[in-house]
Amino acid sequence: MSLRRGHLALGSLALAGVLVGVACFSEHSVTAPSTSGTCNLPLGPGVGGSTLVAIQQLSFQANAITIKAGTNVTWVNCETDGTSHTSTSDQGTWASPLLAPGETFTQTFKTPGTFPYHCQPHPFMTGSVTVE
Repeated sequence: MSLRRGHLALGSLALAGVLVGVACFSEHSVTAPSTSGTCNLPLGPGVGGSTLVAIQQLSFQANAITIKAGTNVTWVNCETDGTSHTSTSDQGTWASPLLAPGETFTQTFKTPGTFPYHCQPHPFMTGSVTVE
């Protein structure tokens, strides 16, 4: 299975404010994914119950997700080299602030549809959220 096409199974979190390790895998790896790039961060209010998208090595992982209406999506910057990123809707629906490594941004998706997005400083980084 290609890491580009595979989904990063992070699961839903039951409690906000707990310490959790988010596995961040590189799509550029030619071997099995490694957990050496794990980011540990305290999760703030609103993150519990989110679908998580890791940002690492200049990519969104997973870059295409499907969720149910009313679900939160949280982007987690897992970069280890100090690179900051955004999650910015191509349609102007949302725009995160610049996220330093270890920072998160959460967006609630209430309306069905497909919502493409990109990283403002790195426009080649793209992803999409499909809401059913």
